[in-house]
Amino acid sequence: MSKTNRKGKSKVLDTIQLDELIQNLPLKHHKLIASICRNTACRISEACQLKWEDIRPDKKIYFPKEITKGKLKPREIPINQELLNELMQYKNECSYLKAENTSPNCYVFKSRNPNEHFSVRGFQHALKAAIERTNLQGTSSHSFRRTSLTTAHNAGVPTRHLMAISGHASMDTLAGYLEVKDEDMVNATNKFA
Repeated sequence: MSKTNRKGKSKVLDTIQLDELIQNLPLKHHKLIASICRNTACRISEACQLKWEDIRPDKKIYFPKEITKGKLKPREIPINQELLNELMQYKNECSYLKAENTSPNCYVFKSRNPNEHFSVRGFQHALKAAIERTNLQGTSSHSFRRTSLTTAHNAGVPTRHLMAISGHASMDTLAGYLEVKDEDMVNATNKFA
């Protein structure tokens, strides 16, 4: 069941839909937050609270336990070179064009008050407009997380690896994020003895 009026599960998108949705976000920081979520399966709130010290030059993003759901344990997620380049370009733009402080303990995505991070509500507002422009009904901010995890699962990534990336404590919780399509069930039953 797809998400409607804040009920149900967020829609899992394909690559083209995800590209279109991100392209329709209005500003560079909105697009970059979405790209972080797409590439790390993190929550929007986690991406919004990142500091520059959390973006590691060894192509990893560190999510301190203080910004994770439940504040239980930190996660360190490998990222591709393209995302790291986008982040470093954004850092240069913030530093040189906007004259923002980009020291290690500063937020990557600042609110109007430089001592605060960009709000989840601000991202949600931009995402809602992008969803309307793309007509991707059933999509929400959680679609990035569900899409990343489902796509990786369908590509054969072991569930233990997905749990380490997503931070889920149990396979049952992770399973709730993974979409199972009718054709997946047909393929499974065709393999029965």
